[in-house]
Amino acid sequence: MKKVISIGVAVVLQIDNFGQTPAIEWQQCYGGSWDETAYATVESIHSGYVAAGWTNSNNGMVSGNHGLMDFWVVKLSVTGALEWQKCFGGSNSEMAFDIVQTADGGYAVVGNTYSNDGDVSGNKGFRDVWVVKLDDVGILQWQKCLGGSNDDTGFSIRQTWDGGYIVAGYTSSYDGDVSGNHGQRDFWVIKLDDMGNLIWQKCLGGSNNDQAKSIIQTSDSGYVVTGYTTSYDGDVNGNNGYIDAWVVKLDAAGNLQWQKCLGGTADDYASAIIQTPDGGFAVAAHTYSNDGNVSGNHGSADVWALKLTATGSLQWQMCFGGSSHDIGNDIAFAPDSGFVLSGVTQSGDGDVYGNHGYQDMWVIKITSSGTLQWQKCLGGSGNDNASSILYTFDEGYLVTGLTASNDGDVSGNHGFTDFWIVKLHVPVGVNAPDPRLEATNIYPNPAHDELIIENTSCEIGLVELYNVFGQLLLGFCPEKTSSYYRLNISSLPTGIYQLKVWIAGRAIAQKIIVL
Repeated sequence: MKKVISIGVAVVLQIDNFGQTPAIEWQQCYGGSWDETAYATVESIHSGYVAAGWTNSNNGMVSGNHGLMDFWVVKLSVTGALEWQKCFGGSNSEMAFDIVQTADGGYAVVGNTYSNDGDVSGNKGFRDVWVVKLDDVGILQWQKCLGGSNDDTGFSIRQTWDGGYIVAGYTSSYDGDVSGNHGQRDFWVIKLDDMGNLIWQKCLGGSNNDQAKSIIQTSDSGYVVTGYTTSYDGDVNGNNGYIDAWVVKLDAAGNLQWQKCLGGTADDYASAIIQTPDGGFAVAAHTYSNDGNVSGNHGSADVWALKLTATGSLQWQMCFGGSSHDIGNDIAFAPDSGFVLSGVTQSGDGDVYGNHGYQDMWVIKITSSGTLQWQKCLGGSGNDNASSILYTFDEGYLVTGLTASNDGDVSGNHGFTDFWIVKLHVPVGVNAPDPRLEATNIYPNPAHDELIIENTSCEIGLVELYNVFGQLLLGFCPEKTSSYYRLNISSLPTGIYQLKVWIAGRAIAQKIIVL
């Protein structure tokens, strides 16, 4: 049965375009006198944002550290003010790499642990995948260690349609929870129930080193996972060089459906993947190659954006960067059906301008066909790195990572590296009310089985539905003569969604509650 999640009154926005370079709305450093690194952020259904990473401080903004490095989870207001923070771990080291909002309003975090005390129990040996489930105020509800006697790490977690979880990372174990390892490190995909109990696990790879970085559930209830491979055997076919980006499609039970190696004769790494409305996939990566599947490299490593079909065929690829080192770490949908990528740049030429120093966060906006629309460097004179990017419900972007700077765009650093979170505001030109948009009605809200979209003035254009993670779930155009549309939402889990409806070249956006 679906459970009710309450939220404030939905706000309707009238939006013109999304092609303008954004400005910093706010930036905040979070941490203590030692090192903190943020890897992922979600927009909370309770308003604001929740970020996860790790800390080895126990002062400043940080309290409750169990020893060495802990998972660190922070809840922020919509303006970046710290509302609460929690450390999770034991007397050894823990690192968190991903976080998701869960259907019950809480959060699930994944990473790794060396500990077997404090908050951690059940470690199988050395380093385990560690999954932590929190309630809506950060109280630990349950935790699970997954792995074997060797090195195991989780990099990506998503809640699945059945209320459980899918986790991806790597394993170098052959025992404990792990079976089927092909050699060295394998992609490790783990399916859990809603309490973190292991349902099934799959090792994917060959005799060399293979690491998964990102996983999503696909529209056919299967999964797609990406990372990199150094193998030429086992599950891996078509490696173009020593290290290739590797994309693997699984069915709902974890069985391999297809796999694709992407790259050239140099090294190529994939970091994040999303499913596009046409059933295909968009990938954030970086490449040192300029042959094979890769063309247009500016020098050294470039940010590499790829668009694949539903069966993994390459539709297009684009390299972005300058003559130095540029890395793509994450990709998200932009509301005009393009994409926004985040990562790091050490360049100051080519596609890159405005670098503040040694290494900046780098954000780029591209069209649905991969054309660069704008780029923005964020940082100071030190080391600044963006791990993730999130398209927010107020039509901006939230960039998450670390900073070692305390100048340029950065202020308030507590020492060494801090969590650094930057909110970008896109000047979209909210105009005076347009009667054609005011004639649009979207109801009921909350909804259960269907949404009605109607306009008494003109036809409905593009309709887009996003989940709370900023992922585009649906994107389609009703028939051109249509001013009334019934959208079936009966298969959606309980939660908060954002619906965008384009009319007369402009859009309205409204939060939708599904019960």
